[in-house]
Amino acid sequence: MSTRLLGVDVGTSLIKAVVFDSEGSELGLGSQSVEVLSPHPGWAEQDMDAVWTAAAEAIRGAIERAGHSDDIEVVAVAGQGDGAWMLDGDGRPLVPAPLWNDSRAAGIIDRWDKSGALQALYPRGGTVLWTGSQAALLAWFAEHEPELLERAATVLCAKDWIRYKLTGTIGTDETDGSIPFMDLAERRISDEQAAILGLRDHTDLLPEVSRSSQVVGSITDDAAAATLLRPGTPVVAGVLDVAANAIGVGAVDSGQAMVILGTTALAAVVLDKPRFEPADVGASVCHAPEGRWMRALGSMAGTPNLDWYLKTMGEGLAADAAVAGRDVYALLEEEIGASAPGAGGVIYHPYLRGERVPFNAPDARGAFFGLSMDTKRGDLARAVSEGVAFAVRHLFEAAATPVSEVRVCGGGGGSRTWAQILADVTGARMIVAEGSQFGALGAAIAGGVGIGVYPDYATAVERCVSVERVHVPAPDRQALYDERFRLYLDLVGAMRPYWSRLVGATH
Repeated sequence: MSTRLLGVDVGTSLIKAVVFDSEGSELGLGSQSVEVLSPHPGWAEQDMDAVWTAAAEAIRGAIERAGHSDDIEVVAVAGQGDGAWMLDGDGRPLVPAPLWNDSRAAGIIDRWDKSGALQALYPRGGTVLWTGSQAALLAWFAEHEPELLERAATVLCAKDWIRYKLTGTIGTDETDGSIPFMDLAERRISDEQAAILGLRDHTDLLPEVSRSSQVVGSITDDAAAATLLRPGTPVVAGVLDVAANAIGVGAVDSGQAMVILGTTALAAVVLDKPRFEPADVGASVCHAPEGRWMRALGSMAGTPNLDWYLKTMGEGLAADAAVAGRDVYALLEEEIGASAPGAGGVIYHPYLRGERVPFNAPDARGAFFGLSMDTKRGDLARAVSEGVAFAVRHLFEAAATPVSEVRVCGGGGGSRTWAQILADVTGARMIVAEGSQFGALGAAIAGGVGIGVYPDYATAVERCVSVERVHVPAPDRQALYDERFRLYLDLVGAMRPYWSRLVGATH
């Protein structure tokens, strides 16, 4: 019988657990939603006990659907990065965990930027810190709740909290541990980097760092009772969700690239050594395979742009779908496909939530340019899809690493039309892997490497990752999109002075 591996993916709003066989086939899936709390404007946090309860229920669901747990040989957890999941000396949560998208520390990031601290930090870690990064949150607690920080024994990331509840062991892995205090070339925590941010006195809170595939503990009796897992089952250190998704779609070797087209659009390139050019943009982390790193740039422009289109302009489309008994998204894809490349002359800026990478403009706003009496409903939908694709191309150009092939995952990757638009706009082949739970699969593969099911990640990917379809750039469309991309960028440059003026006038 094939070895069974359990991968858990701790997302921001949904936790998924999947039982896989050693060929990467999904045998059982469990999922549970978890609430993001916002007790004050700009705060985003989660009840840590509620997250553990949801994770345990997701694991139970996966095991029940897979049939049994006796032959699950290893457990691995992937999860949302950053944030501050703090425990006291008894291993209890101190406060609800502020997340990667929490903005309470905006003033601290602004101060570090103006003082030059962020710029001084960048050459060692290759990451521009943001408000939800662990360093900014620790600094916020030091300023606003120092007595609470004094009671803290350790600060973890989301997956590390679930690991602790499964095994009773405290630690993190190299992928999650990369930001904010790691010297990436040395793959070690750097006191000098903490000192740059004035946080040298708090590095004792940082947990031990292990390789993602290292076995760090086993399922305790209490965890077994909560999850149906067999007591004593090995658990590895786990993987940051971005790195786990890269593994799950097969991006493990130098030069390979990935796009996660989801709530945000994230472009990542695998490197054989740390490379941080161009400076002061994006994030860099250790990848799970030995001798590999990742350069990642995450735009705010993602699938919510099409959701917004349907919500605000899709009433007629929804009515047509209802009359025809069709799925509205399937009908939307048909309309996008029916509009010719170039969207009838319309260009769309997908900045509905501002932008952070490849340029930092919180006041950025979305816009249609080029509307005419001839513009059709499908042209607008195609313009939205092309606008997000232009944003992805902008990310890869900012990363200054030519790519010819990109692995696609996230909800947007399920659209054949959108994947083809991405190929035509970027000039790179888009590879869509079979399956859907790539974060959980990446975690499970790390577990399999850890217990010797696979000798290395490359072998695991060869066995577990299959290609569903390939989208090849159409040469006749590339010249059109090259020209329109230049116009897209020129419009960004022209509009930037007006975004802040518009926001100021609105308020």
